[in-house]
Amino acid sequence: MESEPIRFGAVDDHDIVLYGVEAMAAREEDLFYCGGASDARTAISIVEQHHPSIMLLDLRLGSSNSFSLCEELVARDPGLAIVMFTAFGNEDLLDGAIKAGAVGYLLKDTSTAGLPDVLRTVQREGAYFDARVVNQALIASRTSKPRAALSERELEILRLVAAGRDNYQIGDELHLSVHMVKFHIAQLLKRYQVHRRAELVRVLMERQVLP
Repeated sequence: MESEPIRFGAVDDHDIVLYGVEAMAAREEDLFYCGGASDARTAISIVEQHHPSIMLLDLRLGSSNSFSLCEELVARDPGLAIVMFTAFGNEDLLDGAIKAGAVGYLLKDTSTAGLPDVLRTVQREGAYFDARVVNQALIASRTSKPRAALSERELEILRLVAAGRDNYQIGDELHLSVHMVKFHIAQLLKRYQVHRRAELVRVLMERQVLP
């Protein structure tokens, strides 16, 4: 039985970008293009009417960033995976995108030929972050002040993991997409060098991070 195609849309205020994304989708049998938007109102309409599983979202629409639109789209559809699609890459923008609910960050100089694999990765793994931006953030973090061991959001997720909640229940309680919950937990597992949620809870209890 063939799997359902990956439903996705795009938000960008440059028509040539939207045309390119649409043309790319037409060549791929496992992708279904739900439509393109050049403004927030149309983007919301696409999400509410066509229910894509992924949206490519230009980080800058007009003269401002699209973090607030990202938050609104995820609030309207917690299962939606937002991938920020931008020409700009730095630690602050990456951090802002993640805080707004994005589960991906892709630089616009990525060839459209590479977009299908990015979408497939997001659909399969729940996240995709351009290695170049992540590497820049890691290098920048070496010279910046160390961040708190755990953010308040991470602590909220960990408390619910310790209470036995699954990803969907955690997402419902914290108003997060399941993709975002998976992303946070995957990062915590990697940070504490464990492979299972139970091990993560045990380690943090031993360190008295969790009661």
